[in-house]
Amino acid sequence: MKKTTRRHFLKQSGFTLMAVGLSREAFYHNLGLAANSTLTQAAALSPTDRILVVVQLAGGNDGINTVIPLSGSLYATYQQRRPTLAVAPDQVLPVGTDSAGNQLGFHPRLPKFKALMDQGHLGVIQAVGYPNPNRSHFESMAIWHTANPVRPDGTGWLGDYLDVAYPSNDNPLIGVYLGGTLPLGLKAREVIVPAISNFETYRFQTDPRYPQDAANRINAFLALNREAASENTYREIIRQVALDAYQSAEGLQTGIRRYTPDPAIQYPTANPLARVLQMAAQIIGGGLGTKILYVTLGGFDTHQTQNGANGQGGQPLLLQYLDDAIDAFYRDMKRLGVDDKVLIMTWSEFGRKVGENGNRGTDHGASGPQFVIGTPVRGGFFGVYPSLTDLDKDDGTKFSIDFRSIYATILERWLGVSSRELLGGTFELLNFLP
Repeated sequence: MKKTTRRHFLKQSGFTLMAVGLSREAFYHNLGLAANSTLTQAAALSPTDRILVVVQLAGGNDGINTVIPLSGSLYATYQQRRPTLAVAPDQVLPVGTDSAGNQLGFHPRLPKFKALMDQGHLGVIQAVGYPNPNRSHFESMAIWHTANPVRPDGTGWLGDYLDVAYPSNDNPLIGVYLGGTLPLGLKAREVIVPAISNFETYRFQTDPRYPQDAANRINAFLALNREAASENTYREIIRQVALDAYQSAEGLQTGIRRYTPDPAIQYPTANPLARVLQMAAQIIGGGLGTKILYVTLGGFDTHQTQNGANGQGGQPLLLQYLDDAIDAFYRDMKRLGVDDKVLIMTWSEFGRKVGENGNRGTDHGASGPQFVIGTPVRGGFFGVYPSLTDLDKDDGTKFSIDFRSIYATILERWLGVSSRELLGGTFELLNFLP
């Protein structure tokens, strides 16, 4: 007799699984544990619940044209090295002076970031990097993901955190990546993190060839599960996978529907980062107990026409996406009354070279600024603006803050775990969190 496999059973039942960034088995596991688990509900109700939202700027953002020097000699060097890309000083949005006395401003496409900075809810961590910077996208991202510049493989720093903090986790949504392919940073040994690109397809669907029969198929599916079946293959399959998965998917959909959008807060539909951050807001508003939410905005690898063709697109548009999306998300968090529980951090695998190239673009550099945003953040500048003349051998700015200091600060002061074991060493804590 041919053995009935899990895949075979589901195929015979007319159910299909759509659009999740996990292996089929991992998806079953996650959905089987459900959004309505007791841990989920407890976490959602916890008054001390804290959430970290990670925004990856993939491709290597040009930090020099994001946080722009305004002081005399520093600006003169900036303008001399970037004859076509330098932003005119009267267009730069002034935001203050760092501890070294450098007057600094934001790119003109970041007015909402400036407002958050003025309100004290945005911190700029300057010249972030690591020793012997790797200019390969793949290798440098792996270093940031694993927090290991020497051996960047294995699990991710956020995955390690989830394993340590939630060893008995039964919440399949304790960490969520909103996108197509799970980043290495969320890879764990024990905890399985789903990658969700679309809420509408994160569910069981009956065979699309028979839409009129969908209800009957689901009812039959439920009835089959409720049978006090004897020990057999079907029972085992149903017990482990099928009905739990169906019920969990429905529970997830119900949780997300608890979020009600506010017409006064617009997430621009043409903005890819805004779309995924609104999904993050739905998860948070639904009270699903998620601790880590991770999103990505790509396109920062600006070797050519960095400002876009005819001044349209390019890095300025990406910065506008960042500005609009995080502003909408932050205002939504305030509207939901959870802004004091949500910390946003950005990162990009490296900055760009100081000098522009012959294609009106910039090539792979080394250090760059990163942002932390949220009501709990102590706003301002952390560290000093990097020299634009004392550079590394490849025309990159030297780092003064190790990126693992950002991780250590978040792990220790926001997520409440010891960072030493997770990061493989002790790193200076920064003062952007109390």
